[in-house]
Amino acid sequence: MISFELTILGSNSALPSYGRFPTSQILNIGNELILIDCGEGCQMRMADYKIKRNKISTILISHLHGDHVYGLPGVITSFNHTNRTEPLVIYGPHGIKELLETLFKLGEVHIGFELKIIEMKHEGVHQMAQNKHYKISAFPVFHRIPTYGYRIEETRRQRNIMKDKLSTYQLTIEQIKQLKEDQIINYNGRTLHPDEVCHPIPAIRSYSYCADSLAKLDLIPFIQGSTLLYFESTYLDEMRDQAHERGHATAKEAGQMAKAADVKQLVIGHYSSRYKDPSPLLIEAQSEFPNTVMGYDGARVVVE
Repeated sequence: MISFELTILGSNSALPSYGRFPTSQILNIGNELILIDCGEGCQMRMADYKIKRNKISTILISHLHGDHVYGLPGVITSFNHTNRTEPLVIYGPHGIKELLETLFKLGEVHIGFELKIIEMKHEGVHQMAQNKHYKISAFPVFHRIPTYGYRIEETRRQRNIMKDKLSTYQLTIEQIKQLKEDQIINYNGRTLHPDEVCHPIPAIRSYSYCADSLAKLDLIPFIQGSTLLYFESTYLDEMRDQAHERGHATAKEAGQMAKAADVKQLVIGHYSSRYKDPSPLLIEAQSEFPNTVMGYDGARVVVE
């Protein structure tokens, strides 16, 4: 089974406070790293949590508010100091290309590797990267400026051979590989079906990311059935009116969204700096959806 793990680099909203940095996450899938949003301090957190930054192949930016993007120019230019040669792809809203190219031009920055910036229109679902391990889609969410949510989903999962069958059948490494890939093989002159020697195909795992956004039921089709859902929880529900004025959700609403979408697990974050201790936000979300965990700087959540 390939790795599929989320690391929270930053869990706060606009203002860094109480040891919490602005929003940024790393998703490790098949030992390939995807950086999701990039608030200030992202590089420091990658160092703190021993993230191998040169393994980052893709960066997903939700929107252009500073607490989600101000760390990005530094991350990109720092790759020049780590002798990066692999291509890097950035997905984000219209304007991100101009933002980066303007900074690079004014700073006379030369990027020593292939950098591809893909801007998306704020409409419909965008089917983006796909490889042998995962596929990525983007969907519009509900904030004050054009903002995207993302869903990263396994493309397929290998079957596992039953241990007792290994002693029954003298299989070559190539035959085992084919069976795990769900292929029928020829074994000693007869057909051997994967169902005879393998466990059932495991369920596809997925991670959905919604920050920043109002909690609207229109989002349910995009996050439905996610193995793990991140939904912003900026405020307690007693501040719902203020949250909605600013295009944010409450912890209670995050729990309600997780329940409505029938996800397996919810992780919350994007806490307002008014909360020194965000544990009341966790309690509130759990009142609606018990299988909720708190996102905090350094938290690691296995998608399983």
